[in-house]
Amino acid sequence: MRNLILIILFLLIPTLLSAGESAYVFVIDENSNPFQGYRLLETQRDDIYMTKILPIKKWITVPRSQLIVVQDGYVYPVKDSIIIDKLKGIALLLIDFSQRKSLYFNPEEILIDKDIKLLIENKKRILSKVKELFPSEVKKIEIKQEKILLSDYVALAERYEKNAQWSRALSIYEELLKQEPKNKKIINKIGLIYYHLSDFKKAKEYFEMLPKDEEQTIIKLVGIYIIEKNFEGALRVINNSGLNSPYLHYLKGVVYYLTNRKEEAYKQVSILFYLDNNLAQNLRDLLR
Repeated sequence: MRNLILIILFLLIPTLLSAGESAYVFVIDENSNPFQGYRLLETQRDDIYMTKILPIKKWITVPRSQLIVVQDGYVYPVKDSIIIDKLKGIALLLIDFSQRKSLYFNPEEILIDKDIKLLIENKKRILSKVKELFPSEVKKIEIKQEKILLSDYVALAERYEKNAQWSRALSIYEELLKQEPKNKKIINKIGLIYYHLSDFKKAKEYFEMLPKDEEQTIIKLVGIYIIEKNFEGALRVINNSGLNSPYLHYLKGVVYYLTNRKEEAYKQVSILFYLDNNLAQNLRDLLR
């Protein structure tokens, strides 16, 4: 029964976060249906993106196809492309702001190539090229040659995560944390990777660095304490959080069940009937 409880907890503990608001270029057919996408990187200009040549090649070889850029819930047609490095396969895409439309499809349902390692490795050179090509229109910002944008490396690490290449993702996140030691997203990512690697001691170390008033952080810590059979530690984390969350009451009932305190567990069932009937029923079924 205990193993069953732990499996349930594993499934309920939040999974890795997605990449967030990223930019993509899609090849669409004559009916505007997308059939392949590619991850992009932004430049100094809002209307220019860095890309690998692959989507341009696909567009050229597929009859009556078009290129569109998707970002922040909008679709922008590509009005021009510039090959920066044919040998390495790097290009720029120029979009048309005047033809912006609302996103009409779900990008998650389309095959997307999210590998941007090549773009990251050549980003500083490409940004300089953009500045050279459009000297009068580039925004007046300093190009920091010594530092690549955090979001670019996060995207690369997330690709490693998706492919279960945990050690590679971990090495990137740990390096990024040196640059931004208080970045909660990076701390959470590292903790989750250690969790996937079953290194619960290290996972707990990073989760402990996160705010203790956030429910998801508490859930992760409680899950680890339960796995370690430190049930009093799990209760302490829940009680110290000061949160009146239905799921935390459920976890509290589970801990009481695992420590043979059924009377206290049933009290959590009573509380849950006012907060979440489904969780109340699940906990009551467990106690029977």
